[in-house]
Amino acid sequence: MKRLVPCVLILFGALIACGQDDVPAVARRKPSEMPKVATSAGGFVKVVAADVPGDPMGFRLPILQFATRNLRELEKAYKLEMPRRAEPGIVIHALDGRTNDTRVIVRTSRKDKAFVTRVWLPSPGFSDLERLRFEIARAYLRAWIDRAAARGVTPGELPDWIVQGALRAADAQIAHDDVRFVLGLWSSARLPFFPALCSDLRVAKGAAAALPGYVVGYVREKHLFKKTLERLASGVAWDGKWLAEQLTGEKDPAEQDRVSDERLARLSRAVLSPGRASEWDVQTFASRLRLYPSSFDRSIGAQGASCTFAEAAERAATDEHVRAAAAQKAREMPLYVIGRGEDLMAAGEAYRKFLLAAARGEPPAELRVLLQEADALLKPLLAPAR
Repeated sequence: MKRLVPCVLILFGALIACGQDDVPAVARRKPSEMPKVATSAGGFVKVVAADVPGDPMGFRLPILQFATRNLRELEKAYKLEMPRRAEPGIVIHALDGRTNDTRVIVRTSRKDKAFVTRVWLPSPGFSDLERLRFEIARAYLRAWIDRAAARGVTPGELPDWIVQGALRAADAQIAHDDVRFVLGLWSSARLPFFPALCSDLRVAKGAAAALPGYVVGYVREKHLFKKTLERLASGVAWDGKWLAEQLTGEKDPAEQDRVSDERLARLSRAVLSPGRASEWDVQTFASRLRLYPSSFDRSIGAQGASCTFAEAAERAATDEHVRAAAAQKAREMPLYVIGRGEDLMAAGEAYRKFLLAAARGEPPAELRVLLQEADALLKPLLAPAR
């Protein structure tokens, strides 16, 4: 017995040295429960997870498919191709899910001078997929910059809001919603100075996430995304001033803001979602239901600068300037509604009918009826917007 005690103590000490938690856990595991690896075709993504009873691939296959699908969409949207290296760029560890921990835990490091992102999912079935999608995209873009850099060059750091914006701008519906949100800010004079948008943004939540999406959408439109990554790969630090110059073609901040305003004015007239009238479309259409003088030296309405359609109905028969303004607005009306859904087009046609009658100088009673018919078609479209 005395000889057995030292042996037990030695074995116990060895277990402590190897790690009390790890060794017993490994000893209890069957070979099928040991973590296995699934790798993407190019080797950039690796998913490490143990088998799930009854499912030989467990979490490995769905997570690998999720990651590779998102990366292919990112590559397609921005015409990127990952520079080849043997090392993986992102390793995702899917744990056994025996916990309420739904975090997406991220650590970055360098292996053989290559940038590697490791992600742990304690409970893979309940992880935040949007956060995981963001981390996959960030790992890809960081690795792209790192692998495109020449030997001995320290690349510039890509801001996280560019990653968020890249994901949003790559999705057509989200990109359209982002443009509409920014147009709403712009039309109410609440949009920040354009150079500040390129320099001072942060990752945002809720509606404010539209701002990174809008800026990167502009970058995508100008085919500047890859050029931006290559600039960082050359060792140059991030510079919002450079981005604003590239997007607008102007060096003066005031001129950059002017170019941005001109672009937003064009977008306000564009059909962003063919066949459907968005909240922005309806509100913009309603804001245009006024008449303005055909030249600066003329006045119409009680205020002189403009008049409502209701005022025009009362004045058209006796005021030639109102009739001229109505004729001009009637020509413009189809441009406000075409391609934006049948309901808005029907309302636009009803207002055009009213304007043509006003341009002819029809009696006020007839114009009131036509205007009431047009208003009745627009009213239900405005209700959801409120």
